[in-house]
Amino acid sequence: MGSNGIRFGIVSELARHLPVTYEERAPISLFDAQGEERIIPEDTIEQVLVSFRRFQKICEEANVEQPNNVKVIATEATRLAGNAQEFLSRIYETTGWTVYLLSKEEEAMISAAGIVGTFYKVDGLTMDLGGGSFEFSYVASSNSSVQEQHDSERNNIKVSDTPVSLPYGAAALKRRLAQCTCQAERQALHDDIVIQVREAVKQIGIPEHLRSENQGYTIYMSGGGFRALGYLSMARKKEFYPLPIISGYSINGNELKEIAKRNKHKKPDKAVKQLRGFRISKRRAAMIPAVCFLVSALVQVIPVRQVFFSEGGVRQGLCYTLLSKEEQQRDPLLSSVQAYVKQAEASSTDRALSNEEFDAIWNLLKSAVPGCYLDPGHPLQLHRLLPAAIHLSNITSHYPKDTRAFVAFHMPLASGSLANVPGISHIERVILALLLAYRQGGQVPDPTFRTAQHMVGSRGTAVCRFLGRLLELLFLISPLSPGSGVIESGIQFSTECTSNNSASCTHDDSNNKFYPNTHLRIHLQPSTHDCPMVEAPSVLSIIEGMEQRINPKFDMDEEQRATLTNLFSVSVVRLP
Repeated sequence: MGSNGIRFGIVSELARHLPVTYEERAPISLFDAQGEERIIPEDTIEQVLVSFRRFQKICEEANVEQPNNVKVIATEATRLAGNAQEFLSRIYETTGWTVYLLSKEEEAMISAAGIVGTFYKVDGLTMDLGGGSFEFSYVASSNSSVQEQHDSERNNIKVSDTPVSLPYGAAALKRRLAQCTCQAERQALHDDIVIQVREAVKQIGIPEHLRSENQGYTIYMSGGGFRALGYLSMARKKEFYPLPIISGYSINGNELKEIAKRNKHKKPDKAVKQLRGFRISKRRAAMIPAVCFLVSALVQVIPVRQVFFSEGGVRQGLCYTLLSKEEQQRDPLLSSVQAYVKQAEASSTDRALSNEEFDAIWNLLKSAVPGCYLDPGHPLQLHRLLPAAIHLSNITSHYPKDTRAFVAFHMPLASGSLANVPGISHIERVILALLLAYRQGGQVPDPTFRTAQHMVGSRGTAVCRFLGRLLELLFLISPLSPGSGVIESGIQFSTECTSNNSASCTHDDSNNKFYPNTHLRIHLQPSTHDCPMVEAPSVLSIIEGMEQRINPKFDMDEEQRATLTNLFSVSVVRLP
């Protein structure tokens, strides 16, 4: 029960990716309903009770064991209500559900946990904007010897022991701004927020290593008010943006400042007329000036390098805290993908790879690229996206040939079956989409395909094409037993960096550091070796034409052709 709405959801299991069976939001603002008297009125209580009875019925239909598997938590608006205990007692009498009222510190901690649960790796400040309050903390998952003594370790992440909750939620601040009668009063409120944010920064004790030198912090924002800024940013882009998914969307610090500057002085009624749009309701649009007012104070204190928007908040944070330590440490992307593949296996002719089959293909692909491509610091993040692509490689193989690449490409995007997968940024979604498209043949007749290529860049696209084509080959050799078939075929890969001074692929030039020119050798058994799975014309022609398949001129527009030299070359070698 938040201040702006009551969010209900069912997860089918306590797994790292927190698979959602159903979600719903009751549009009941406990904060607005209280008014200045801080009393939740009877008609609002009745609305809550009937909503809870509805949720209870849905739980019964979903076979959720009650009340053991039902958790109900309340936040700022319920904390502030003078009749909170009566309110919570009425809920218990009606449903048998006990509502746990979070303290400010618990709410800030669980909000941060919701962000951690949504992403693969979190290193930065966490901010959750509700209707009544604003939660502020930090999370550090990177290894560093520089940690403050008052930090506490929770499952390989560092969080603040003293998170801060400030009374500047979107609805609360909108009300405060409405009470300002002149610019001087607005400025005084702004200055007060700046002072409290400065104190909050001191209180939470941000580790020094979280700040990028001369660039500022990475901030992870959750809560409806902040997410509205993300949707507003998407809508204002000059070019078509192909991913209307808020979780994992990012903007830089300058864009955040510009959004705040442009909208912080708007009147709520004017904001409703100008800012309503996709996923921005009338009520949310009216709060955007207040949110921007808060952001303008935040950026005056906190230098911002990049902002990531998170779908995960208090509800997801509570679920994340219920996971075992082992489950919390899993990669949410791979957890989602593996669960999805198992479900797909039950409903189609495709089957999930065994661990042995996965390892065989993964080890071959690792031998096909220089080690720098699989380094966690590489911008393409192939160390985790390529394993996901391996697991997903056969999912669309039973589709008609001319639709396989199209369906595979859209799988991680907004229209695909993996649209709700956590732990993946927008650029990572696009990289995975390109890997899967090229695994299934490449060219996709959809404008989004070109947009995706431009988002990844010509070099990144070349790498996705190269690896996708190799996946296509490996799964072609033995389509029904990919891993064991590849082992039996005896095919091997070896690589050589051909860039100047690039044997280690770690020299200073950033392009060559991340994208060294590479020559791939495909080693085949002697032609006398009895291996029809490779020697058949349908397969051998793919192997012998690999150079052209990874460097096709028709697969690029004029801009890409003008800027790209071939990153990869291929030769075929027969083993003695």
